[in-house]
Amino acid sequence: MLPGGSTAVAQDSDWSFSGSFYIYAADTKTTIGSLESELSFSEAVENLDLAFMGTLEARSGRWSLIADYMRTDLSFDNDTPGPVFSGAETSLKTQFLSGYAAYTAYQDQNLAVDLGGGFRWFETSSTITLVGGPTPAPSSSASDDWIDPLIAARIRYQINDRWSAVALADYGGFRSDRETAQFLATVGYAIAPKWNLRAGYRYIMVDKGEVDSRFKLSQFGPVLGVTYSF
Repeated sequence: MLPGGSTAVAQDSDWSFSGSFYIYAADTKTTIGSLESELSFSEAVENLDLAFMGTLEARSGRWSLIADYMRTDLSFDNDTPGPVFSGAETSLKTQFLSGYAAYTAYQDQNLAVDLGGGFRWFETSSTITLVGGPTPAPSSSASDDWIDPLIAARIRYQINDRWSAVALADYGGFRSDRETAQFLATVGYAIAPKWNLRAGYRYIMVDKGEVDSRFKLSQFGPVLGVTYSF
């Protein structure tokens, strides 16, 4: 959720908007049942089929509406521990859509604290196949989509006229077999009145199911983006 660097509050009757596109240099760890696969960002670039990441925010007075979307399609190979199989082939297609409604609970000249709630929709199609063994290749697949409720908090700090910082955390699921969480921290620099460059770190995770039916995906790494305000 990259927008949100400014602590200024719009007039009650006015709306302000911002949109961001960003690069997420994430490592990806996937668990399907008892099988695990891990992919570094450099490997992801080599095996990337499709990627799109963007955020929109609308703000009026103390209220903000935020949508963050991310899609990646990957195909890659991993080594496996032990002598039985030589590797694992993984196909991973994911989509995240996080939506928030937030209220500025505290604000002064430089600092603003937003509290809110929302949802995270997640869709995945994943297959891990063990290869190079003496027996027919075992394969584990998961294809599903679901929505989890979220609670969220965001801190915005205006360092000076050009520099700003944002930190966001959310948590959701609230069920024994469902969990999702995110942490994002960025520093922004205004290169023009309506343009900001932002860089930082992001961690996002979804977890569903138990034991053999478990699916867990986590992504973590640096993020770099550009935001346009209008």
